Amino acid sequence: MSTELNIFAPVKDKLQACIHCGLCLDFCPTYRVTSEEMSSPRGRIYLMKAVADGELAIDDPLVIKHELSCLVCRACETACPSGVEFSLLMEHTREAILNNGSRGFIHQFIYTKVIGSKTITKAAQILLALLSKTRFPILFKKTFPIKSGLFSSIAILPEEIPFPTTRPDVYRTSKIVRRGTVGLLVGCIGDVFTKPINDATITVLNALGYDVLTLPEIQCCGSLAAHAGYLDQTRSLATKLLETIERNTIDAFITNIAGCGAMMKDYSSLLHDNLHSEAINKIKDISEFLLGHIEEIKQLGLRFNKHTRISYQAPCHLYHGQKNIDTPAQLLSLIGNANVSLLEENDICCGSAGTYNLEYPELSATLLRRKMELIAGNGSEIVATANSGCLMQLKSGLDGRQNNQQIYHFIEVIASIIY
Repeated sequence: MSTELNIFAPVKDKLQACIHCGLCLDFCPTYRVTSEEMSSPRGRIYLMKAVADGELAIDDPLVIKHELSCLVCRACETACPSGVEFSLLMEHTREAILNNGSRGFIHQFIYTKVIGSKTITKAAQILLALLSKTRFPILFKKTFPIKSGLFSSIAILPEEIPFPTTRPDVYRTSKIVRRGTVGLLVGCIGDVFTKPINDATITVLNALGYDVLTLPEIQCCGSLAAHAGYLDQTRSLATKLLETIERNTIDAFITNIAGCGAMMKDYSSLLHDNLHSEAINKIKDISEFLLGHIEEIKQLGLRFNKHTRISYQAPCHLYHGQKNIDTPAQLLSLIGNANVSLLEENDICCGSAGTYNLEYPELSATLLRRKMELIAGNGSEIVATANSGCLMQLKSGLDGRQNNQQIYHFIEVIASIIY
């Protein structure tokens, strides 16, 4: 049996779980845009089976086109009555494509050397910070349409990128009643593009009486590498992260990035063992962790100075990956003078999907336009999300629109009114 057939051996039973009912079709973003059967979860599974059965080669253009254009948003998993683990199947498929040499050296270098490297990330951050001090990014966005990964990457960059700084190993609470200690996934690029989200998370956790460890030895959770098919790289990063959790005395390990949280909670499937189950059980999305502290949050007396309408946009990997549909909205509802609603079509991807908006900018932009239409029609002053990628994507969608809506990570909203 060839390598391309062997790749499906560990997930053969999962591949057979699909009954081809088609209930996933309306929930698939790429199918909604293209109306192509092969761009649906059912169609992509047909292609996987064809490769596993030797009917198609893994480097067949049809296989590469449709398997790589999936957002891996996992909406199909929510819709599926048979419990098909589609994201796991997609990771194995992409690993097979990689093993065949169909992605190229640059792609491999980015996912195995750049992502997770603090040295390279720091160098890139310095260049981006210098660039953001000029008017070039703004002029570039206004001059050129989104056509390629380079163009779209500039379009989604924040207007201000900070220069690299070294965070303290621990942020101690000033509260007299100390409730415990938690770790925080700062993220491989979290402090590059969305540093305020990490700052806000620390502010809220400290306000609730928790010391926060930043655990600088953790490089990356591996989610971007996994979605691209670099599973060996992901396993290495996962093992290091879990061993770091085990070496530290913490009550929970917090992430404010939905994609990272979904990846880390799936580590047992990735590593094919339960050796680190205790550490995995400590992994919590910040919204999930705060849900267990409702009474303490109420005691903070959070209140807007005036009536404020907030709409919540659910990240796919929180909604579908972690089955956490609206916890951030529940937490925002604890704020006085806040009128919180869920954005329509919250189960459909905004088009960010890790690096998808860089690799498939036109399809991503189509999904974003629909999301921005819903946001504009909602009429809320604040749009809150729960993922850094979604935040950057949605903010880029505001460019050129005549409205006063503001987009934040929900934890930024809560932190902004803690006194």
